[in-house]
Amino acid sequence: MMANFTAHEQVGQPAGTQLYRLQQDDQTLSFRDVINFWRTNPEFAAFFAQLLAASPYRDFRWETPPLTIASLGQPFEFALHDSPGLAPFPQKAAFAPQFAAQPGNEPAIAFSNLGGDAILVVPRPLVDDAHYRHLASFCRGAPAEQQIALWQLVGEQMAERAGDRPVWLSTAGGGVSWLHVRLDDRPKYYRHGPYRQLPHRP
Repeated sequence: MMANFTAHEQVGQPAGTQLYRLQQDDQTLSFRDVINFWRTNPEFAAFFAQLLAASPYRDFRWETPPLTIASLGQPFEFALHDSPGLAPFPQKAAFAPQFAAQPGNEPAIAFSNLGGDAILVVPRPLVDDAHYRHLASFCRGAPAEQQIALWQLVGEQMAERAGDRPVWLSTAGGGVSWLHVRLDDRPKYYRHGPYRQLPHRP
């Protein structure tokens, strides 16, 4: 039996911002649920990628609230920010050393950034470079199997990283024009004000 995943846009957001929560069979998904589904459920990963691809924004940034182990049971949500002109030219060379350092057939890799305060999850170039400029172009043009693999790796990294210190999961792309999902120690590039705040303790 196929799972019934749905997305619900939250009303009352500023112009140029969409905010979503997810459900399975009318039950709101928690952060724990989503991380687990990214890791283990290709059907969910495909649903999630298709949801992002359907955004009316040609270019967008993706942000989630900060996560700690204490907030894993909170409802999962994310924001999309309309970002016209984001990452116009793909810069594959930016991550060439990391691709070379992890040879193999993995569709995506994970590594620490230069500052050591973030983990980056990055897709390898398997098709036209234009499909890797940012998350929107990736969800609309990269192979479906690679999209599922990227979210699986994001889920694995989030499961490892979740602890007492908050993690901010997002994409930006203003500095490097190649998709890199960020697991950050701080909301370095965040636009959604409420997501810059630390999670409330239950």
